[in-house]
Amino acid sequence: MSDTLETSIPPMDDIAEREARADAAKMTRYFMMFAAPLLIMFVILIGAFAWKLSHPKITPQAVASADKNADKNAEIAQLKMQINSLQNQSAAPAQGQPQAQAQSSSAPATAPVQPAPSAPSYYGESGSLAALSARMDRLEASQKAMARAAAAAYAARTLQLASHDGDPFLSELAVAEPTIDDPSLTAALRPFAEKGVPSEVTLAVRFPAYAARANTAAQTHNGKTGFFDRIAQGLAGLISVRRTDNLDGEGAQAILARAENRLNQGDLHGAVGYLTALSPAAHDAMKPWLDQAQARLLVDDTTRRISERAMSRLGQSAATDPTAAPQGGLL
Repeated sequence: MSDTLETSIPPMDDIAEREARADAAKMTRYFMMFAAPLLIMFVILIGAFAWKLSHPKITPQAVASADKNADKNAEIAQLKMQINSLQNQSAAPAQGQPQAQAQSSSAPATAPVQPAPSAPSYYGESGSLAALSARMDRLEASQKAMARAAAAAYAARTLQLASHDGDPFLSELAVAEPTIDDPSLTAALRPFAEKGVPSEVTLAVRFPAYAARANTAAQTHNGKTGFFDRIAQGLAGLISVRRTDNLDGEGAQAILARAENRLNQGDLHGAVGYLTALSPAAHDAMKPWLDQAQARLLVDDTTRRISERAMSRLGQSAATDPTAAPQGGLL
């Protein structure tokens, strides 16, 4: 019975070998299930890449390049046809020339020879180029003169504005001086250019103080020598009272009031004119202010004349018409 059991039960080695084979067969099936599709896809990709290499992609640039090449080829063909046509036309008269000469020699010489028509003239009368050149020279000279006149007008106006505010105007005078044709004008401005001249507003602010001194001087030196007059003159040296509403009369107060009224109206020239009627003592008291006012008038008048002359030259340059066509016409 033991022998029978031994023969019916296979050995352990055979069982292990069969299990190993079964596992190997299972792994082979799994590999084929996954590896085969991947291999097929790889083969398909390689085939698609090879087909793409053998069939290049057609881009818009390639189409445009092909069209351009076709246009060039068409132009070249057209030029060749035109060259051939010109060659044929030039060869035809050369071939017919001996026959024409023979016919002309046999024909009677009765017809007069007609002169060849002259070439058409593309220019006007003789000398038109010279006239055009002269016209261009005049235009260029006029433009340069206008540019110089504009620069002079700008420099003069800048000088006028700089000197009007009471500030120094030495640099503005240096710029405008080369454009001023009258040396006396620059000579009149040079003494005031470094420090400037007080403006009309500054003179109006300073006027009351100087007017009070002039009023005091007029009252002190009025020629009266009485006791009470001397007392009044002494008090006037300490306290000065001046009426500003007395516009009538011939006294110092009236003259100063009229001058201040003119000054407040912006008439500096009129104010200076009124002050000339003051007595010598009052005039001496007003002299520092009068010197500044007269300097202000001189600078304003001089810069105004410079600006007017510069603007006049600019207007004359602009009025000149260098583009007027000369007699006889042009091209």
